[in-house]
Amino acid sequence: MIYLRLVKVFFKENFSLRRLIGTDISKNKKKAFLLGLLIIYALGVFVFSFGYLFFDLGKVLDAMNMLWMLLMFVFLYASAISVMFVLLRANGYLFRYKDYPILAPLPIPLRTVLFAKTTVMMVMVYFPLAIMCAPIAFSYFYFFGFDILRFIVFLIGFLLIPLVPVIIFSFISLLIARMTARFRRSNLLNIILMIAVFIGAMLFSFSLSFSGEDNPLLGQQDFIRALGEIYLPMQWFVDAVHHLNIVSLLLLAATHLLPMLGFIVLIQKMAHKTNQKSMTVVTRKNARKAVSQVRPVFESLIIKEVRKFFSVPIYAVNCGFGPILMIILSVASLFYKSRVQSFLETYIGAGISIEIILLIVIAFSTSMVYTSAVSLSLEGKNFWIIKSMPIPPALVMNAKMAFNVLLTVPVAIVSLILFMISFSLGSLTVLMMILVLITISLLTSAFDSFINLHFPKFEFMNDTEVVKQSVGALIAIFGGFGFIAIDGVIFYFLNQVISLELTLLVISMANLVLFGLFFLIVNNTAESLFRKMKA
Repeated sequence: MIYLRLVKVFFKENFSLRRLIGTDISKNKKKAFLLGLLIIYALGVFVFSFGYLFFDLGKVLDAMNMLWMLLMFVFLYASAISVMFVLLRANGYLFRYKDYPILAPLPIPLRTVLFAKTTVMMVMVYFPLAIMCAPIAFSYFYFFGFDILRFIVFLIGFLLIPLVPVIIFSFISLLIARMTARFRRSNLLNIILMIAVFIGAMLFSFSLSFSGEDNPLLGQQDFIRALGEIYLPMQWFVDAVHHLNIVSLLLLAATHLLPMLGFIVLIQKMAHKTNQKSMTVVTRKNARKAVSQVRPVFESLIIKEVRKFFSVPIYAVNCGFGPILMIILSVASLFYKSRVQSFLETYIGAGISIEIILLIVIAFSTSMVYTSAVSLSLEGKNFWIIKSMPIPPALVMNAKMAFNVLLTVPVAIVSLILFMISFSLGSLTVLMMILVLITISLLTSAFDSFINLHFPKFEFMNDTEVVKQSVGALIAIFGGFGFIAIDGVIFYFLNQVISLELTLLVISMANLVLFGLFFLIVNNTAESLFRKMKA
């Protein structure tokens, strides 16, 4: 059957171990061991943070005889994550897929191709949903009691939840693709639209979090209950699982499966036209003559990184979200000081000084910028050009580090100055905080370059695989959290015996030592590793 063969091919393209990791770890036991440690560390961080919040929420809801609310959390979170994933992936996977020139001439019905691609895309959707919703499901069955029939009904309902969001927001993604395809700078428009969606979602989340409760998830309870009263599928999911109502499960299945089949049929022509249009290049009329410019090599390499950053929407959105978060919070603090402080204390912890809370938030936002962990991989098939240039590999990696620092440090400094105005912080304290943030940015940038050198991923169908699904991106994110945790341990022990300013100075020195270590390793090994890399 052609459909099954296509699904097999697409699965091999997207889910092979070498494809996911970017390298063959079977030939390198050291990399395999490090990757295993990373997975254990990442799962541990997730379970003891996000998982703990929902376990605590389950305890509270069980005492209130409202455990069914956890199922509403599952429905809402699964739907929200599906929306974000589809907005980022549907455009590149259904409407602008890179293998269109290969598949279009083949005697395969477009419906079959789209059905196979949608199947694989849904598996990609279910994977992060399962990771996110597993702690919620565990909390529910732990307090309610486990039985196999209820668990099977839960799994069926869980598989149905994302279908409607996928349909709706795939159409929205298609509209964005069709609108932006007419403009020469369509990537920039995509970046602006996606950032607007993320900011809207973040502001909405903020509005639900000012509840004054110890667990910030309790602030979302009233909204989720109100949504459940007007959105029938959420009610059907709760009734099907909590009360084992088979009629509700059938209603949920009918209202999600039938529209999904209709969606595949309806988008055939639109997907075909959009893929065709994406192969055309929009040029400017009356363009000025190109003028060659001579710049220092290092400056040219940084400019190259800037252009790459803004030419890949998923890259700009993911790695640019941290600076945007810093600016939003710092500007908001000028006008809503008490609300911002309440929000930060809710998530970081009450009783901690505002200086440390702000330092944690900005450091966390800084660690979310991981361009140097993926920028080498994004060279893709063009990596041979870099290898053939008479430029030292160490200089190439240093430029990628420098771009990551330039993307974060200026924004961090401006944000901290705005926070200083809002919360009347001392000048010396702010100066030491700036020093800590600069050294954290240097450290994470060098560490991320070290990771990208050892886990490059040059084989990918679209840029999302590198930016969001590569081992380099995963290690960079959790590695940044780890460095912040190390700084936190140093602060905990030193701040009890010396002043805050001296403690921050010691933390900065520790960060500089680690930065120097990774910087030297990158510069000393870049040339030999470049020779071994094959794009």
